[in-house]
Amino acid sequence: MPDIMLVSHRKKFIYTKTAKTAGTSVESYFEPFCLPEGDWKLEHTRDEHISETGIIGFRGEKRPKGTRWFNHMAANRIKAQIGDEIWNSYFKFCVVRDPFEKAVSAFYHYRRSREISRTKGDHQSRIRRIKGFFLSEPKFDSVREEFEHWLKSGAMVLDRDKYMIGDSFCLDEVIRYESLRDDMGRICKKIGVEFDPSRLPSFKTGIRDKNVTLSEIYSRRSLEIVAGLYAYEMERFAYAPPALA
Repeated sequence: MPDIMLVSHRKKFIYTKTAKTAGTSVESYFEPFCLPEGDWKLEHTRDEHISETGIIGFRGEKRPKGTRWFNHMAANRIKAQIGDEIWNSYFKFCVVRDPFEKAVSAFYHYRRSREISRTKGDHQSRIRRIKGFFLSEPKFDSVREEFEHWLKSGAMVLDRDKYMIGDSFCLDEVIRYESLRDDMGRICKKIGVEFDPSRLPSFKTGIRDKNVTLSEIYSRRSLEIVAGLYAYEMERFAYAPPALA
């Protein structure tokens, strides 16, 4: 599911969407405030919406040509398109997550996508395999070995550009994945809307094996890789590496 963004002119907020942070669920919660009152319905995919009430970026697999608001938009591009006046006056936020949990979530999502692409019989998948898009990987004795191999391959992609422009943090506040409901309530109060926890949907659950702990997944080397990638987030948001088993 691509990452998108929201702009609400009704409630004067901008939401930038980060990856593997329950972002689609949070995004769906705040979408109604970007549409005329009563027009919203829950959808996993969504066409680009631009109106006097707000903006919802395209959410789906294949982006139509000419789409201005779409997946993976960086904060600097949103600012450039929305203009300084709105950017500077609207309340801006996103969701952040413990980098060590986020990396594991991304790894399991990669594994699932890889297996689906390898087993699909469609022409597109065969072309990708022929080109070596999915390279043969060694056999692993444990998920710890596979996870470290995946990190070393450079497959972990950062999305720091959703909350930074250049070297500066560019949002007003964040919702922490670890305290999602409490922080959602706090943000709702900030933008003047009532928080209804029952309206917070769940997407993309069941991919990760919940029985495997972080200490079973991480090696000393994989801890070092993630800590190096997310040094900024660890310092700014006070995250710490998990203890090894």
